[in-house]
Amino acid sequence: MLPAALIHSAEYLLKTGPSIILGVVLAELLVSLGWFYKFDFLVRPITNYAHLRKECGVGFLTAFASTSSANASLKSMYDGGIIKEDELIIASVLNSFPAIVMHWRTLLPILVPLLGTTGIVYVGLITLVGLVKTLIVLIAGHFLLEEKEVRFEDIEKKEPPALKTAFKESLGTSKKTIIRIFKVMVPVTILVFVLTDLGVFDSLGSYLKPISEYLPVPVEGLPVIAALFASHLAAYTLAANLMEQGILSGIEVIIVLLVGNIVTSLGTLRIYIPHYVGIFGPKIGMKTILISQTLRIFVMVGITGLILVVF
Repeated sequence: MLPAALIHSAEYLLKTGPSIILGVVLAELLVSLGWFYKFDFLVRPITNYAHLRKECGVGFLTAFASTSSANASLKSMYDGGIIKEDELIIASVLNSFPAIVMHWRTLLPILVPLLGTTGIVYVGLITLVGLVKTLIVLIAGHFLLEEKEVRFEDIEKKEPPALKTAFKESLGTSKKTIIRIFKVMVPVTILVFVLTDLGVFDSLGSYLKPISEYLPVPVEGLPVIAALFASHLAAYTLAANLMEQGILSGIEVIIVLLVGNIVTSLGTLRIYIPHYVGIFGPKIGMKTILISQTLRIFVMVGITGLILVVF
């Protein structure tokens, strides 16, 4: 059991570690080269309204390529005193929306062949949940954060160093942040995979299964929700079979999957804990997970409820 957990932990770290290191170094390199000024116009509406610094907007753009890199760059800016904790959390939650959009490349190739138009509608609703959550976070930032008095236009712009010099500087300044991240991330990742192998997360899911009987879904859709605890792919396949047999309609499949996402939210902790706690540390990481997941569930419940009323 322990060897398997160590192997899975190593695989996870090998998969995510390089992008985190790249994100930290890239953030420092962008600071040295003054690229925050160049990308400012792309994210100015977002950062201005949410009262975030322009640097956070660059992290938002980076999240379309890699959420790990984006959050690692935010942590680097936090360690450097460029942004504060509240800005870090709000910017990190904002970064989850680009991650949803980029998740299309894995969702659509699975859901379209299995569920057809129903799969496209489901992906659209999941994206809508992320968009509404993002708008809520932007509004929260607008009212909770103080408007920044210092603008990029007011800061004296120094001549950037040569690329080679800037790269060497970024490696030096990134070392401390990278070591701090992995000191936390490695043990937390191992712990999560050990708990997963021990069946802790599955046990949490089994406690929620009895609740399924009281959910606003067809009885025939309960096996799909149960399957979500084990595998999303298995749940999608099962839903496709039920729809093909005429047991569930397209709208019923969508409702079942949305409700299943809400019920199985605890299971997603095994994914988010190593990422957020590993990068931001226990305090900020858990706070970010709590805020992000609570908002996601709240919005998903609202949208699911609206669909139930309309249909």
